[in-house]
Amino acid sequence: MVPDPSSVSRRTVLATLGGGVAALAGGTAVVGATEPTALPDPITDAATKYYPTPPEVDTLWRPPVTEAHARAAVETLAETVAESQRRWDAIGDVDDEGAPITTDAGGWLEDAREALDEGDHDTALFRARYGLQFAGEALGYARAEQDAIDPTDVRDRATALTERAESVATDLRPYPTTDPARDLGWYVRIEGEVQSASALAARALPDDADSGQNADSGGESDASADAVDPENAGEVTAALLRGEVDAMTAERYRDILFERLGSDTEPHAEALRTAAERFRAALPEYPSREDARARYIGEVDRYGPWEFAHSRLAQWCLGSTAPVPWRTPIDADLLALRTVAVSIGLARRRAHETAVDRLVVEPDDDGFDSGHALAAKRRAHATYQSVVGSDPSPLLVTQIGRAVEDLQVAAVGFGGGWDEPPWRERLEAYLYALVGRAKLEAFPPLRDAILDPT
Repeated sequence: MVPDPSSVSRRTVLATLGGGVAALAGGTAVVGATEPTALPDPITDAATKYYPTPPEVDTLWRPPVTEAHARAAVETLAETVAESQRRWDAIGDVDDEGAPITTDAGGWLEDAREALDEGDHDTALFRARYGLQFAGEALGYARAEQDAIDPTDVRDRATALTERAESVATDLRPYPTTDPARDLGWYVRIEGEVQSASALAARALPDDADSGQNADSGGESDASADAVDPENAGEVTAALLRGEVDAMTAERYRDILFERLGSDTEPHAEALRTAAERFRAALPEYPSREDARARYIGEVDRYGPWEFAHSRLAQWCLGSTAPVPWRTPIDADLLALRTVAVSIGLARRRAHETAVDRLVVEPDDDGFDSGHALAAKRRAHATYQSVVGSDPSPLLVTQIGRAVEDLQVAAVGFGGGWDEPPWRERLEAYLYALVGRAKLEAFPPLRDAILDPT
């Protein structure tokens, strides 16, 4: 009798697979490894949830956040909340659907202070920056209600933020390194903060002052038409506050890196430029998303596992070459970030090719056995151990983020709806493991090409 999926417990899964998660990781799930479809779906469905998955990428490496750094962000949030609450006490209630959902930080200030008191500076910084979205919107809205917004001051503040970001970007060139595999990871993270600060500043700049535009505004700057509209003022205020935290983070990371570099360094700018050009030149070799769908799916009367698999693979692997959209002129100068972004785009395309070759789905299939998903997770885990391990270089860490996320969500029951056929979420879990593994395999040669493109 095949057990009902809802009745399959963690204990049943571990017992069936011969000793639990540790045994799985040690390769004792012999039946599932050699004959993926030998076990019933309810067992392998549940096993995909308990099989070891990689940790969050930030636990592998990230630039350290000092107490002073985190405290400065928390104090900014506290000052923002205090002013917002004073103004809202004077305003009272506002009958407007666009009014902010909270007049403070929605609990993020208390959470940030708690993390700071516990010495968890990374978390304190994250919570403070996140809370500034809510507190900034509330403050900007209240200032507009009280006619306390000066558009010129807003533009000046945004211009100063842009210049601050550009100054950090200039300081990084020509990317001096003593250990490129380590130092380039720092440069990527610093430039990520620079890019975010620049993009957030652009939301408060009119089109004639900066060519960066808010992607959701139909080509108009957030501050262009009606700078004192309360809702708009809230969005701009929040953007500037968060951008200023990002600029501070970029500056502090820059200072820490430069202290570690010392004087005996070699510039890496030309190597980055060469690698980026080679990666970009290789992209046209791969099919577009539309080409892949036309080749493998075409015009069909049914949408079964084969069509679903190739649609997902094309969607996940053949999209943009950049992990984030380029919005501002400064992006062209962020060479380390741009090179890693293009390497990620190329890795996705190579992963598509590999995944299609390994796909176990056939055109006439009308179901999918989750034993294949469990087997794919086992193989992906082994690949992760060999490619990433416990102490990867910072440069590699900046590349593998999405691949690791793929492996983390490769579990039956992670997504999907009650009205979807059972094979769909089983196949999706398999595809995540398949693609995640293929991406991980693609990164080492791309990392090496960045380190030494000769």
